[in-house]
Amino acid sequence: MFGYVIPDKNNMYIKDFNVFQAFYCGLCKALSKTGSQPTRLCTNYDVTFYNVFLHSLVGEEVKFQKKLCVYNGKKKVIVAPDELSLKMADLAVLLVYYNIEDDVHDGKPTRIVLKWRLALRKNAAARRLPEIDGLMRRSFSRLAKLEKARCDDIDEVADCFASLMRDITRKFVKADENVDTFAYNLGRLVYLMDAVDDLQKDSKKGRYNPLLLNYGKCDDKAEYLKKNSDELSFLLVSAYNKLVGSYNALPIVMYEGVLSNTVYLGIKMQMERLLKGEEKCQMTRL
Repeated sequence: MFGYVIPDKNNMYIKDFNVFQAFYCGLCKALSKTGSQPTRLCTNYDVTFYNVFLHSLVGEEVKFQKKLCVYNGKKKVIVAPDELSLKMADLAVLLVYYNIEDDVHDGKPTRIVLKWRLALRKNAAARRLPEIDGLMRRSFSRLAKLEKARCDDIDEVADCFASLMRDITRKFVKADENVDTFAYNLGRLVYLMDAVDDLQKDSKKGRYNPLLLNYGKCDDKAEYLKKNSDELSFLLVSAYNKLVGSYNALPIVMYEGVLSNTVYLGIKMQMERLLKGEEKCQMTRL
């Protein structure tokens, strides 16, 4: 359930892309600082965006520094791990862990090895962020129950991750209608995009997918999307429009270029790719 909230690199100012890259690499460094080297694999674009978003909302200016990248052996400009970034590293671990756990429940037994390897780091993150761990545990438990019951109410199922993102955001910033709406629809959109992305795979494997329960089996993804284009477009576009509307009402000043590019262009680009039936959402390479 990752890789959908990304910037549109081709239409991004170099200065803004450099900031996003610094946040991304900073998250990687924060993960290594708070855990073992393998936990760097929890670095993802979605949490990077969320980290930029929260820093902007709380008005916290980051510091940049050059550090050696263990991946390519070169020095890169990164965001120095501050208190909020370290919490985002723990958040990334918790999200990945519970997502893996959900995959295991969905019939992907090979993922259990990753769950075991991440268990100690997850426990450490849970000790530092007990309230957020509790929110995730309850949310993914609720989702598992709905999946087991083969719930065909798309709104109810999508609400699990949508409400989770809203409630997590409230732990970092003061409750606000626009912030709530933005975070809720970000979570809803990510869940729905993931469901569209996995239509054919879920249908072939007999896995739960609320879209399949509503619109039938998917043997050919392109044909399926064409047949159900109005319904699927409405689901994604309605959530996206609410996301944009609430974003427009937020007092975004700091890191605005990064955030606006992702909201107005990057997420929309991913959504359009999905609805065209591309095999897998493409990702921006850093």
